[in-house]
Amino acid sequence: MSNWFSNNKVINNISIEDRGLHYGDGLFETIAIREGKLRLWEYHLSRLKKGCKALNLKMPSGDFLKKSIINAYRDSKLNHSPAIAKIIITAGKSKRGYGRKKNTIPSELFSIFPATQIDPLNYKNGIELTLCKTRLAVNSITAGLKTLNRLEQVLAKIELEGTHFFEGLTMDSENNIICGTMSNIFFVKENEIYTPCLKKCGVRGVMRKHLLFCLDKLDFSVRIQPIKAGDMKYFDEAFIVNSQFGLLPIKRCDDIKWSTFKRTRTIMSLMASNNIIECSI
Repeated sequence: MSNWFSNNKVINNISIEDRGLHYGDGLFETIAIREGKLRLWEYHLSRLKKGCKALNLKMPSGDFLKKSIINAYRDSKLNHSPAIAKIIITAGKSKRGYGRKKNTIPSELFSIFPATQIDPLNYKNGIELTLCKTRLAVNSITAGLKTLNRLEQVLAKIELEGTHFFEGLTMDSENNIICGTMSNIFFVKENEIYTPCLKKCGVRGVMRKHLLFCLDKLDFSVRIQPIKAGDMKYFDEAFIVNSQFGLLPIKRCDDIKWSTFKRTRTIMSLMASNNIIECSI
């Protein structure tokens, strides 16, 4: 069992009055630790700052947080191994009721976990997805952020229980594809890359952001736009990205099959050369 830390001290419990417990009033980040470094830390920190601003929470010191996580990792049994750092920031304690003061003193927690092991064949042969029945609600205020309110993702993930699907795709009420339960999705058509618009719901993943930055180095044009579920059959290739596993090609989503990963392989090579070591498989 992993230790949880707050202010560089091991903690064994949180207050029963914590607003994260009562209302999901808070944020979290899940960061890959590779070769002793917090991968894409600046992207995670940027999203955390935006989240704190949106929720009227005091942003903790990024330097202190980073140093604390690295020290805890080096002192753990996972030192020198791939790992995951999870940060949770809640609005702290308050009396009963939804209301709270702005810039309340937050609770800051983090822990270190072993990295999730992904079958290397998934990178080579591709994965299978399914469309989930659970729809994402539209909320432009929290769209793109990783709030503690993850009930939609929980319900969508429950749909996958007992199936062979690696991931489930979620849509909004208008049948627009938004993202996976734990990933962002991209489609390829010739030399154009398409990915859903996330202005109204979904999470703007840090690996998505990193990929969009890296794609400037290739001869691809990128289109961020609404994509209907029925449009998937018109694309040549598809893949998902996530901060932990990097990039995985998709071979099938329900009745839609993709038989080639040619351009996806090119993108994987690009990602591998930009510190996403999983893509070098």
